Parts: sequence; C-alpha cells; structure tokens
Amino acid sequence: MSRDHMLKNILLFVLLILLLAGLLEFFLRFQFGFCNSPLYISHPDFEYIYAPNQDVKRFGNVVKTNSFSMRNEEIQPTDTLNILLIGDSVVNGGSMTDQDSIASTLLQKRFRAEGYSGIKVLNISAGSWGPDNIAAYLKKYGTFNAKLICLVTSSHDAHDIMSHISPVGIDSGYPEKQYPLALIELWDRYRNIIWYGLEKGIFEPMASIFQETPETIETTIPTSDPNPTPTEIADEGIQKDGIGFNPGYAELDSIAKAEGIPFFIYLHPETSELALGHFNEQGQSIIEFAQHNNIRLVNEFELGIDSTYYRPMDVVHYNSMGQKFLEKQLYPLFLNYLTAQQ
Repeated sequence: MSRDHMLKNILLFVLLILLLAGLLEFFLRFQFGFCNSPLYISHPDFEYIYAPNQDVKRFGNVVKTNSFSMRNEEIQPTDTLNILLIGDSVVNGGSMTDQDSIASTLLQKRFRAEGYSGIKVLNISAGSWGPDNIAAYLKKYGTFNAKLICLVTSSHDAHDIMSHISPVGIDSGYPEKQYPLALIELWDRYRNIIWYGLEKGIFEPMASIFQETPETIETTIPTSDPNPTPTEIADEGIQKDGIGFNPGYAELDSIAKAEGIPFFIYLHPETSELALGHFNEQGQSIIEFAQHNNIRLVNEFELGIDSTYYRPMDVVHYNSMGQKFLEKQLYPLFLNYLTAQQ
C-alpha cells in the first residue's frame, strides 16, 4: 500500500469518527437534553438548591424554578392560600419527573379545579436534603404566608444532618454550569452507570439508561455521591452517618408553632421497608419523635403504598404513578386543614 493511499485511509477514518461524534453529540443534545441540565447554587445556610428562574427540558421532562428556587411558577399577590410541600428528591422529582407530573403541581391543579383559585402548593425541596436543610431555608426566606406545612420524609432523614459542605460544582450530580459538549457530560456524569450496566448486563433501551441520573440514583447504582456525608445502602435501608437525631424536625415544628401554621409529617417508606412490612429503626425514631411532640404523622403503610409506585431499580423515589398516589393521599388531608380554617 502506498504512503498516499495509507494517509487517505487515515483521513477517511478520522472524518468518519468526527462524523459519528457529531451525530452522537446532536442525538444526546436534542433527544435527551444533554447540556441542558437543571443547575444548582451553593448557599451558606442550607448548603445547596436548584438555581432560581430556570426552565429546562431534560430527558423529555420540563424542570422549572421560580425566583426562590422552588419547583413552581412565580409567587403572585393573588396567591392567598399557600401550602408548603417540603422535602427532598422524593418531593422534588428531579429531571426524571416532568413539572406537570410532580405531586405539588397535581395538587394545585386539583384544588383550582375545585374552586380554590388563589391556592398555590409551593414545592420547597432539593435532592438529598434533610429536615435541617429545609428549616434553614424557611429561616432564611420565611414561610410565604402559608396556611399549612407538610413534610414528606423517609427513615434515612433521621440522621441526614447538614455538614455545610456544598457539593455544587464538585460533584457531577450537582452542576453549577452546563457542560460544553454532550459527549463530555456523558463521560463525566454517566461512566459509572455505563460500567455498572455492562458488568451486570442490565442495559435495556438507551433512554432508560440516560434517565437514571446521579441526582436520582444515588441510592441505587454506584456513582459519585451527591451527599456531603457518606451514604450506605444496607439490608435495613439507606444509612446516613449524621450523629444524633436530625434537629430539623424540631426546628420545623417550632417554626410552624411560632407562626400558628398547622404542620404534619408524611412518612414515606423505602423499598427495603416495604419488604419488612414496617419502618426500620430510623423510621421508628421519627414516629416516636412525632408522638412525643404531639405532631400528626401520616404513616404511608396505612394508605396502601406498594412497589408499583417506585421507579425501577430505585429504593425510595416515586415514579409518575407514585406522584399521583401522593397527590391522592394528600388532597383530602390538605382539604380538611383548609376547611377547618374557614
């Protein structure tokens, strides 16, 4: 083979690689929303939160935030009945749940359809937040003239205590800016998932692979941990290493009582607890705290929760059916509180 012929083949090979890379870049951007991830900001009081005023589409799902980083449209003067639905990624939904499919949006639409035109269900949440993160947020911004506060929590939150070390811009699951190329993002954020899938032979359709993002699978597939403190998945469920009982539960209760706002806890089980048929030791400590402090606690086991409401290969997060299930359970509870105040 002549030298010119060899150089021609090398050039054709390089052009082919560039063409394939370009096609993959286009596919990742416009099919899956790569380089269009919801961004985060750090905060000295509550560690981190979604950046405010976002409107992005990721994996086919819209994620919007208002000026207070809530997963809501902007608060308006006509909003006369504000309800705070607070929690972590279970409430937030992340980029795997469309804005119109999260429980807060479903609840707001249902109330407005029933004639509560001034109601707004404010979604104050972030992935891997504990109750102390939420309490710090409310101390910073207030309670937005709320008529009711509902905390959705799980057993591992009992020891998920803030370290005040923000993962934003450090952990790939908490980006502070968009990646310059989708191919770079694919490698940086998802290589652990890809290796895990290849090792276990669990890859199904390509879409299902990319929908498993670090912000939502931190408790399922080995990846960079987006929590400031270590997390372990044990037989008895998610284990956080915070020392003592999370002070945020008492702080939220104090905030609500100081402002005369009804407050209750909605305890959501992990899949390991579904298998047990009851809450583990961490969950029981939350139940005992609520009993000791005369706080109403809604036990989701008593409402018919089952594994069909969870995402595949996930130990705690709702799928779209689960978000509807949460809305169905909370609506009559919220309605009773609002009716009692009239």
